[in-house]
Amino acid sequence: MHSTQQRGLPPAPIKALSASAGIASAAITRVNPTYAAGIPSARRRAFTLVELLVVIVILAMLASLVTMAASRAMSSARNAAIKAEIDMLHMAIMNYKNEYGSFPPCSTGTTGITGTDAASRHLLRIFPRITNTGTAAAQAQRLSYLNTAASTISQVLPETALPLWLYGYNDDPQFPVYSLDSSSNPLPRKKLFDFDQSRIVSLTYLAPNTDKTPFIYIDSSQYKSIDYATNSNVPIGGNKYYVWRMDPSFDPITTAPASLTAAGAPTPFNPDTFQLLSAGRDGTFFTEDDISNMWKGTWKDYLDSLNQ
Repeated sequence: MHSTQQRGLPPAPIKALSASAGIASAAITRVNPTYAAGIPSARRRAFTLVELLVVIVILAMLASLVTMAASRAMSSARNAAIKAEIDMLHMAIMNYKNEYGSFPPCSTGTTGITGTDAASRHLLRIFPRITNTGTAAAQAQRLSYLNTAASTISQVLPETALPLWLYGYNDDPQFPVYSLDSSSNPLPRKKLFDFDQSRIVSLTYLAPNTDKTPFIYIDSSQYKSIDYATNSNVPIGGNKYYVWRMDPSFDPITTAPASLTAAGAPTPFNPDTFQLLSAGRDGTFFTEDDISNMWKGTWKDYLDSLNQ
């Protein structure tokens, strides 16, 4: 017999104590499991109305900031696309001058194609072999990019000049605008600019990403024929135009200054070449987002650069 039993003492209750501790722990866990894990007990509570409103306001502010940033990015992309095309048109017109000796003309008045107008004289100078049956006036009337005998025009306007001239000429010195080959097919013309055909509407070339407004081309020979007093801030359609001048204090929206022929008239941009103009993203000419070959970015960007 074991020595402890001989002495009348019970064996050490080690296993019994372990079992009791497990029972007690299990009981505590069932009553409050967080307490058993050593974590103070706490009731979960819902968000209050004020907290929800704060979260909603923060989300709305973030959405507004994202929308504004996206709008600015889209606007910048549209302006960049218009400016890039103006730069390409500028280069095409410079190439035209290198090829034919002068810039192509336009008319900002009421003068039509008569045989002695600027367009007719321009063609006669370039192609002196134009025959009596294909007079300069008749050829100019067929400047249309459509390249058909029936496509005639009455006037080379600033909004129609670009596609009319930059479609170039064929190889027939007597009929450089419209001539037929031996198979009665129109001779191809040597284009100086790759126009997006989907944006040529009624002989005008529409700027990309705008409210269907055309590019405007005005050569310097026409600058002094424009009277500011009769050419106010109107969209193209009424044959009213504006020559941009190097005077940042002038507001074309509210001011009608003297014409360029008046004494002390301001010097226009590009006085010896030409002006190209787009109405910008708002589709309205003579506003602060106008884009041109006369300045970088928009008109507002140009004004801001002067104040730096």
